[in-house]
Amino acid sequence: MIRVMLVEDDPLAQQAIKTYLSRSADIELVGVAGDGVEALELAPTVNPDVAIVDIHMPRMGGIELTERLTTPPSSIRVVCFTALGDDRVMLQALNAGASGFLLKSDSPGLILHGVRSAFSGDALVSPKLVAAALANRRGQSSPPPDLSATDKELLGLIGRGLSNAEIAQELYLATSTVKTYVSRLLGRLERPNRASLAALAHEWGLVEP
Repeated sequence: MIRVMLVEDDPLAQQAIKTYLSRSADIELVGVAGDGVEALELAPTVNPDVAIVDIHMPRMGGIELTERLTTPPSSIRVVCFTALGDDRVMLQALNAGASGFLLKSDSPGLILHGVRSAFSGDALVSPKLVAAALANRRGQSSPPPDLSATDKELLGLIGRGLSNAEIAQELYLATSTVKTYVSRLLGRLERPNRASLAALAHEWGLVEP
């Protein structure tokens, strides 16, 4: 069972997400907070596996909350959730430690998939935002010159939101091998989680349509 905490200040959005979650047999909503400050107080009490966090909230926004919820020794994974997102905010959230970034206009199925992906250690970004990021590549930085072609390809696939199993199919590798490669990249690039690798892939222009 995946224990989920919802952090959302809009009552209508709260109710909609509660409805999505209640339809899933493997997800349990263990707590609801109206802003980031309340969420930090609630989290130790309800001990969630995954937090669904709105970006724009009073008192403490989703980016700061994400960073604080994912700081070790915490093992909480965060899926950020917003009505109006862009690739800049998406990258901020992923760099803050989010394991996913979705839009409120995404389908209920995609939102549930985002929760499950975060719980399993994968990262899911709204396809709408991936498209926007691809259209507005900034190229603000470049990958290290000694980064291999295989590592770049792996980063690109992570940036597309593919799971380890899906990447294994793309590269004709064992899933366990992909997991090892991802762990190696996390250490080499000094990134806190898989979603931050996805952010780097977008920033470096490694994600192909």
